[in-house]
Amino acid sequence: MGTMTRLRVLATVAVNAVVPATKKGGVGNPASAHPGTPVPPGRIPVSPAAISACLAHPESYVDGGGNLSLFFCDAPALAAPFLLFRLKRLGFSRCRAAVHADGIVLTARR
Repeated sequence: MGTMTRLRVLATVAVNAVVPATKKGGVGNPASAHPGTPVPPGRIPVSPAAISACLAHPESYVDGGGNLSLFFCDAPALAAPFLLFRLKRLGFSRCRAAVHADGIVLTARR
């Protein structure tokens, strides 16, 4: 994971958090494009290719108990405020972002 990859992910997160995609449709498989990254247990991995769909419809990833737990692969620490902004804007509470070596763990409650 290089600096350019992290910058590209940061730009994708920033744009999609402020101006999310509004296309209707399924979210798809968030981990399909990023199988090699170690994911913290209990988290749904979100590949860089799936960021747009995930931020447009994060409620699709909420479990039966109303909890959201995502892992944004290759996301730098600077992307955390954008992710938190998007979730708070959509009405999520208890939003937390934790930075790990391979990305950001994002948790929230609906």
